[in-house]
Amino acid sequence: MSGDKRNEYVADFETITNPDDCRVWGWGLANINTAETVWDVELGTTMEWFMSRITEENSITYFHNLKFDGVFIVDRLFNEGYQWVKENPRRGEFTTLISDQGAWYSLNVAWRNGKRTEFRDSHKKLPMSAARVAKSFKLEESKLEIDYHAPRPVGHQLTMHERTYIAHDVLIIAKAMKIQLGQGMSKLTVGADALAEYKDVVGKPMFNKVFPILPDSMDAEIRRAYRGGWTYADTRFQGMITGAGRTYDVNSLYPSVMYDRVLPYGEPIWCEGLPTPTREYPLYLVSVTFTAKLKKDHVPCIQVKGTSRFVNTEYQTRIDDPVTLMCTNVDLALWEDHYDMDILAYNGGWLFRGQAGMFTEYIEKWMEIKTTSTGGLRELAKLMLNSLYGKFATNPDVTGKVPVFRDNVVQFERGEPETRNPVYTAMGVFVTAYARDVTIRAAQQNYATFAYADTDSLHLLIDHDPETLDIDPHKMGAWKREYIFVSALFVRAKTYTEVLAPDQCHNDDDGHEHNPDGCHVTHIAGLPVNITKTMRFEHFEPGTTMHGKLVPKRVPGGVVLLETDFTMPEEGPSILAQISH
Repeated sequence: MSGDKRNEYVADFETITNPDDCRVWGWGLANINTAETVWDVELGTTMEWFMSRITEENSITYFHNLKFDGVFIVDRLFNEGYQWVKENPRRGEFTTLISDQGAWYSLNVAWRNGKRTEFRDSHKKLPMSAARVAKSFKLEESKLEIDYHAPRPVGHQLTMHERTYIAHDVLIIAKAMKIQLGQGMSKLTVGADALAEYKDVVGKPMFNKVFPILPDSMDAEIRRAYRGGWTYADTRFQGMITGAGRTYDVNSLYPSVMYDRVLPYGEPIWCEGLPTPTREYPLYLVSVTFTAKLKKDHVPCIQVKGTSRFVNTEYQTRIDDPVTLMCTNVDLALWEDHYDMDILAYNGGWLFRGQAGMFTEYIEKWMEIKTTSTGGLRELAKLMLNSLYGKFATNPDVTGKVPVFRDNVVQFERGEPETRNPVYTAMGVFVTAYARDVTIRAAQQNYATFAYADTDSLHLLIDHDPETLDIDPHKMGAWKREYIFVSALFVRAKTYTEVLAPDQCHNDDDGHEHNPDGCHVTHIAGLPVNITKTMRFEHFEPGTTMHGKLVPKRVPGGVVLLETDFTMPEEGPSILAQISH
């Protein structure tokens, strides 16, 4: 963006929830560098007013949910005759950066008066709710509540409570962004910030030498071994109301394996069959064709995706028909410990050079900040520690979506195919493999009491700290006890509720929502807190329907969030029957 220096703002829209009257009824705008109190926040009541204000100067303006608010801006742009272009917008044009999955990163507008605005998504910088930002950064302002459905006709004037609500929303993000930008973290995402700093630490020439750009075909092969965290509800306790237990989290799981594990670098060597590690090339990826049967009293850890024979999200106990998977030597050793495997073929793989300590300086810097700081700096340190590994595995296919205006509604179409160079996918592959290995082996060591795991956490049905875990609330890579529960219900991966012990009810630093009547910690992927915070065991009865799940619908003017029903899956044991007994 050329021209005058750009000011930096945080903005937010409040909108009508009626699909027949979709419009902005309130907005706030806070200068990141100067706003300190609610009185420093600019407020308005119409989209026309906002557009007039934002075109007065060059700026970078953040929204904490650009995917929602940005549609209102694009709708207005199309209605005013602006044209979407792929890049380098000139006066009367705009461009967008929206992923194929619909994630918004930026919206750049070249206004007709010569000014320019780059709208960005602050959630990509601070990936948490505004309420969580306020708590984590220990800000004076807190997230407030309003009635989103109250009648607000055209010409509505903001009440004092509405003014305060909007001002708090933008101030919370503005104050957090000021701390973040003050640390030099100015990229579009916190992952990009982390990678940029790491390159500065090791030097870009050294980075390019250690992590060369590999050919697309090779990267695609390596990427086949890239898997996420291990999330599993043990079938022995699944759907049952359990007794008491304890939950443990690994302190900085991903940074801990990056700190002391042998990790890949350089150009790999292709090997036929099963690669043979050497001192210089200690790591490998291999394509394996096999069948498998889970050993007795072991947790499953093999997922098979992309085939109709298996459910993508389930971990298999038996694989009777041969499958072919790409995996690391770390994965293969784990699988062989947990399954009786009949390996039919090693189809070749890649040998990698390996070294420990490549991230020592970076991690020690941010661990020091995390350990010695509170509030915002501590939260930023956690983000920088946890965001680096994933950036190495960024997908080179960056084909995105582009906005079109059809039937007076903003819609999105897949854009032209577009690619960029990979970073170094093997790093992400091995970091995640080591992390899974830590969690799965810890679950196995506590098999008798293990009930649930999610990436870096264990939920054990136990009334004392187990000797099998290295428990320390501060040491990187050790396990920290998060809370004690008196009963729990684990339905499936990402769906559970736990009733905290009475003395745990005010421990809200973990980011969970606690409730006065029973202090349930409830998590259901895809459901908003307004539903989960009121849920109890009986709400998990198979087939139970609840109202309030929000689904976006694009309409003339922008987007509305419609409340729809959410129904628990029909299968599974009766929860009500367990309660009655």
